[in-house]
Amino acid sequence: MIVDELFAPLGAKAFAHIRDLADGRGIGVGEEEPVILVSVVKLFIAWEFRCQVEEGLIDPAAPVRVTAADRLGGTGTAGFRHDAHIAAWDLAALMMEVSDNTAADLVAGLLGPGALRGLPARLGLKRTRLIGPPRAILEDVARDLDIADLEALAHVLASGAVSTAELRGTSAWDPMRTNASTPADMTAFLRLIWNGPAAVAADLRAWTARQLTGGRLSRLAPSEVRVFGRSGSLPGWRNEVAVWEWPDGRRHAIAVFVQVTRDNTREVELAMSRAALALTERLGQ
Repeated sequence: MIVDELFAPLGAKAFAHIRDLADGRGIGVGEEEPVILVSVVKLFIAWEFRCQVEEGLIDPAAPVRVTAADRLGGTGTAGFRHDAHIAAWDLAALMMEVSDNTAADLVAGLLGPGALRGLPARLGLKRTRLIGPPRAILEDVARDLDIADLEALAHVLASGAVSTAELRGTSAWDPMRTNASTPADMTAFLRLIWNGPAAVAADLRAWTARQLTGGRLSRLAPSEVRVFGRSGSLPGWRNEVAVWEWPDGRRHAIAVFVQVTRDNTREVELAMSRAALALTERLGQ
């Protein structure tokens, strides 16, 4: 398939799927292979949060305190210098729009014990496994490397004392031990979101439309296509799931997960967008 031809010269391997949101038809390459989610997991956290708000189980206006103990470093509250109180809803927005890892942890903490882990079964996603939010994954990495805590892990990573090979040997890079899914499961989940309760779907659409840290699949998309997405990455992986809405009413869910071996991010991300275009053309034949 043309998808393989796009990535092989780049030293990369893609796992991809596209699904028509109206009739569920789909095609892909390696679409049933397990892939790591990284920040794509935030889409599941957002869905469960928004559903619980709809059910009256979570007050979206409730203030949540963000302290130094919560901060993981990075964008949004994860990189705040001072403690803050932020409404639960706004934390969910930060999680989705700027991929705020601390916000993801705090929102996940509002969902209740087992809510995230049990979500794939409730949704019928048989090849999806959710272990936890970003902090849970980092804690697993620290244990794998025999490092005492996340503060020590941050120092070790900053110092370069851990090699890329050692990191890639930890659970965060292993689909059998971390948050994982398949491209086909992800397009099924996107179809569920888009065809789900109108109020919930509208808010998930709004959050994914405002993503500031992705856009990998849409770089070569026609200007008239409306794009909604959630990306994720680790050294050695570039991921994105998206919905493209065409002017003629077609709506496609697209998932592209790429395992990379070189420092050629720009080329890989352009290939991801080319793959998305190729899949839409193939589905329309």
